[in-house]
Amino acid sequence: MFQIYDENFNPVPLPTDAWGYGLRGLDFEISSTAQEVTEHSIPGLPGSIITGFRDSDREVNLRARLKVENTLDYRVKRDQVYAFFKRLGPFYVAEEQQDYKVLKVCVVESYQFERPENLRTFATVTIPLKIIGQPYWISRYKTTEFPEDLAFEMDIDFDKLTYQHSNKSSFDIFNAGTVPIKTIQEKNNCIITIDIKQSVTSFKLYDATDRYFEYNPSKDSNWSLVSGNKIILNGHYMTMNNTPIMERTNRYFLNLLPGDNIFTLEGLTNYTITFDFRFKFD
Repeated sequence: MFQIYDENFNPVPLPTDAWGYGLRGLDFEISSTAQEVTEHSIPGLPGSIITGFRDSDREVNLRARLKVENTLDYRVKRDQVYAFFKRLGPFYVAEEQQDYKVLKVCVVESYQFERPENLRTFATVTIPLKIIGQPYWISRYKTTEFPEDLAFEMDIDFDKLTYQHSNKSSFDIFNAGTVPIKTIQEKNNCIITIDIKQSVTSFKLYDATDRYFEYNPSKDSNWSLVSGNKIILNGHYMTMNNTPIMERTNRYFLNLLPGDNIFTLEGLTNYTITFDFRFKFD
């Protein structure tokens, strides 16, 4: 069974009428992620050298059953299903057994119902889906709204799910997903907010890779911060009080590895930082 959600993560019912006739989900089929291999050959040497891998795509299908009253009703309900998916546009789909994670997809290929011989009140269909964006599941909930009962279901220590810290030299951000999060690619799916509560010219924020985001590496006094300033890192957008500040930084985008991520702040002692993001799963 599967559940469909719109782009705002609201459940979308499948088309059925008041008597229960219509479309019913049977299964959601998903393959593993394919990988593209980057390889090079060197003149004079046998074989090739593999220099990298890139996750590319995966096959996904919806399997469903259409319950109808008679032959006329079949044609009406069939056309309603065609119109439903065409008008739906991009949507999220989840397996009912793991409804905490969703995949963003749309229907672009043609599909057709199959009706068993001598059985006019049922039809089945396999609907191929096209993945939109990266080929990974994402969590339906962001970190700042993650339910405690869901953490228990996923076998995660809820005490690890703390995503707001204040006035610490270092702190832990737990990524419960299996895929590293490159924040540059995660506009609106990963928002880091830093509320400044002191006057400061420059500071550095180190992630778990030992690389760092630096505000004002040139130490320009015109770019100094004061209490009340708010820096927001949203994908490849960096703002301070809604003003773009990319040129005021070292242009480094933070990374979140699976598991524990120890962050360290240098040059800033009075602040509140919030990480609001979605986990990603293979």
